[in-house]
Amino acid sequence: MKQIAIVVFTLLCLTAAHAQKKGSGVEIGLGIDGGLPVGNDLKPYTTAGIGGDATLGYNFDERAALLVRGGYMTFITKGAYRDLNINAVGDGFIKLVGRYTFPGRFYVEPQIGYSRFTSAKGGSNKIGSNSFTYAAAAGIFLDPLKAFEVSLRYEANTCKNGINFVGVRFAYSLKPGMYF
Repeated sequence: MKQIAIVVFTLLCLTAAHAQKKGSGVEIGLGIDGGLPVGNDLKPYTTAGIGGDATLGYNFDERAALLVRGGYMTFITKGAYRDLNINAVGDGFIKLVGRYTFPGRFYVEPQIGYSRFTSAKGGSNKIGSNSFTYAAAAGIFLDPLKAFEVSLRYEANTCKNGINFVGVRFAYSLKPGMYF
């Protein structure tokens, strides 16, 4: 908890130090994620997923930002996994996200990070895989303040028991200069 407080304090100090630069400063946000599995080993065993995330980052200017995003998604199971009483596969993740905003409201986000896939079922049927995760997202800000956004992404990972998916994210962020 101390480390989080130190990071937030440091980012707030950076915001104050660069207040004269339009659009620079700390960004804090929350999102709701949804996804449909595609093209990997667990696709036949899972259906749609839903989850949420939190974002903390720094906007260098109105165009470029570096963010840390962490969250959790749950994918409902079907078929053989359902027969084994495994009701869901969880995806806990943390990612480093770069964002470039084009003139207007459109943006792109390359993402890299770490995922941990698990199931509630123990023993030999347990899914427990750590994975390098990578994604590419494109989105649009829905309002002039760039607080509300929606994006589409393809996310993949390097482990066998992971879930590659096409996802959608709805989010709200507090941006530099909005309220503080």
